[in-house]
Amino acid sequence: MSFTIKSLVLYSHDGDQRVVPFRAHGLNIITGKSKTGKSAIIDIVDYCLGRGSFNIAEGFIRKRVAWFGLHLTKDGDEVFVARDNPGPGATTGSKVFIQRGVTDEYPSADNIAKNITAGSLKTFITQYAAISENEHRPESGTRDPLHANISHALFLCFQKQGTIASQDQLFHRMNEDFLPQSMKDTLPYFLGAVGESHFQLLAEFDILRKRLRLLEATEAKRLQTIELSRGRVLRIINDGKRVGLIPSDYQAVDDTVFDYLKRIEGAQVEGHDIIPDFGETIEMLSGEQRTLQRRLSELNQDLRAAKAFLSDQTEFSKEANEQQARLQSIGLYKKDDGDKSVCPICDSKLATPVPAVSELKTSLERVQSQLAAVYKESPHLQAHIVEIEQQIVAATESLKTVQAELRNAMSEDQNARASQNQLIARARFLGKLSDFVEITGPHEGTGDLDEELAEVRKLVAAVQARLNAEETSSRLETILNLIGRKMTDYSTKLDLEHSGSSLRLDLKKLTVVADTEGGPIPLQRMGSGENWVGYHVLALLGIHWWLRKKHRPVPGFLILDQPTQAYYPPDVVEGDLERIGRDSDRRAVQSLFQLMSEACGEIAPDFQLIVLDHAHLRNDWFEDAIVEEWRGENALVPRNWRAL
Repeated sequence: MSFTIKSLVLYSHDGDQRVVPFRAHGLNIITGKSKTGKSAIIDIVDYCLGRGSFNIAEGFIRKRVAWFGLHLTKDGDEVFVARDNPGPGATTGSKVFIQRGVTDEYPSADNIAKNITAGSLKTFITQYAAISENEHRPESGTRDPLHANISHALFLCFQKQGTIASQDQLFHRMNEDFLPQSMKDTLPYFLGAVGESHFQLLAEFDILRKRLRLLEATEAKRLQTIELSRGRVLRIINDGKRVGLIPSDYQAVDDTVFDYLKRIEGAQVEGHDIIPDFGETIEMLSGEQRTLQRRLSELNQDLRAAKAFLSDQTEFSKEANEQQARLQSIGLYKKDDGDKSVCPICDSKLATPVPAVSELKTSLERVQSQLAAVYKESPHLQAHIVEIEQQIVAATESLKTVQAELRNAMSEDQNARASQNQLIARARFLGKLSDFVEITGPHEGTGDLDEELAEVRKLVAAVQARLNAEETSSRLETILNLIGRKMTDYSTKLDLEHSGSSLRLDLKKLTVVADTEGGPIPLQRMGSGENWVGYHVLALLGIHWWLRKKHRPVPGFLILDQPTQAYYPPDVVEGDLERIGRDSDRRAVQSLFQLMSEACGEIAPDFQLIVLDHAHLRNDWFEDAIVEEWRGENALVPRNWRAL
C-alpha cells in the first residue's frame, strides 16, 4: 500500500504549533465558512510532498506561518516532513527537514533545521510511495523517455476548487504546459497496465540490444573487410603486373590467390646494375653550352657593329666624292687676286661677295685627304668582318657538338633513373604486399560470431514479444473499462444528467465520456456545474477504487475542495442544508456525500478521502467524519499568531 496523511502541522514565527489531525482511512471532512484556509490545504500538502513552487495565496497564511509540516504514515512507517515558508512574494523555499520513525510528539521549531535538499525530498517521497524504477518510451521518438515520480502520482490525489467544477479539466494541474502529456505517459504505469516486470524486461532488452548492436557492427565490419579485400586483391595484382613481378595474363579466380601472393611476397628483388649518375657530366656540358651561347652572342654583336661601321664609311665616301667633283671645277678660275667682289671667271663686279679661290682649294684638299684615309682603312675593316664570321662558324659547330653530347648524356641518365625506379618500385610493392597478406585473407572464428549473433537476435525477439505495445494497450483498455464500469455503478447514486449511461475515461483527451444511445458525450458537452462536479467525483473515486484494489504506488488519499460549490450560495457562513434553496439541490448534496462515504467504506481500509467544504449535514455518519469545523474564530491558522 501507499501512504496517507496523519496530520498537518503548522509552526508560527514564535514556535507555536497548529495540528490538524486526520484519520488514516475513510472519510475526513473539514467543514467551515469561506476564507478560513480550507483551500490552502492542497497547496500545503503538495508543497510538503516535493513540489518545487510555493503556491499558497498571498495574505494571512504567508505572513503568520514559519514552517509547514506533514505527518505521513504507511504500515507503521512514519515520516515527518517540514518545509519553510519562503514569505510574501516568494515562489519557493530552500529549507527541508525530514524525520523518519514513529512520531509521538512533533519537533519544536528550534529543533527543525534543513537536513535535506528539495530535490532529494522529491526522490525520497517517490521511493516512500513505492514508485519503482520505471520509464515511458514514446513510440514516435520525438520526446525523451519519462520516469514517473511522485509529482505525476499527485495528479490523481488533488481536486482544487477550480478543477472539480471545470468542464475542460478533469485532473489536477492539467492546465499547465506539457503536464497533460506527462499524465498520459505515466498513467498506464500507475494503473498497472505496465508493471515492475515490464521495466525489468526493458532493462534486459537494453542490454541485449546493446550486445546485438556490437555484434552486428563486428559482422558488418567483417563483411566490409571481405568486400574491401576483393577490391584490394585486384589492385595489388595490377600493381604487381606493372612492376613485372606478376605475369600480365594472371587472373584471381578464387581464394588460392592469397597463397599465390604469399609466394610472390618471398621473391627476391633483382634488377640491372645501377648505371652511374650522369649528373656531373650533364652539368659540365650544360655549362659549356651556356659559354658557347654567350660567345656566339658576343661575336654576332661584333659582326653587326663592324658591318654598321663599314656601311657608314661607304656612305661617307660617296658624299666626299660628290663634294670633290664639285670642287674640282676650281681649275676654271683665273688667277686669284683676293678680291671677293669681282667674279673670278668674267671679272665683273658682284653685288654679293663669293668665296675666294684659295678658300675653295683648301676645301678640296681637305676632302681629298679624308677620302685617302677612308680608302686606306677599308681593306682592314673587311678583313676584320671576315675574321668574325669565321669565329661564328667555329663557335656554332662547337655548340652543335656540345648539344649532341648533352642530349646523349641526358638520355643515358633517364635510362639509369628508370632502371633504378623500377628496382625501387618492386621493393615497395613487395613491402605493401607483405602488409596486405598479413591483414587480409580468410579469417578463423567467423562461425562462432554467426552463432552468437543468431542467438542474441532470438533473445531480443523473445523479450520484444513480451514488451509488445499492443498487449500493453490491450491491458490498459481493459483497466479503463473496469474503472468505467465502477464509475457507471457509482453514477446510479447521483441524479446527474447522464446518470446510468455507460461511463468511461478517455485517456487520449483526459476526460470523462458518457456513451449514450445518441452517441458519446464528453464532459465538455455536459451542462451545469452540478454535472461537472459529479463526474469529477465519480472519475476520481473509480480510479482510486482500482488503485487500492491493485495496491498501486499512488498515495492513498484524495483531497476534494468544495465539491458542493454548485449548490451553496457565495460566502456561505453556515453549511446546513437549509441554506440551499431548492429541495433537489439539497437532495443532490446529501447524495453526493453519501456516495463518498459509501465509496470510502468499499475502498477501505487503504483509502483516505479528505473533503474541504461548506456543508455540514446533520447525519450521524457525516458528524463522525468531521475532523474539524472552522466557523467563528476557528480557522486553519489561529488569529492571534504574529505576522511578519
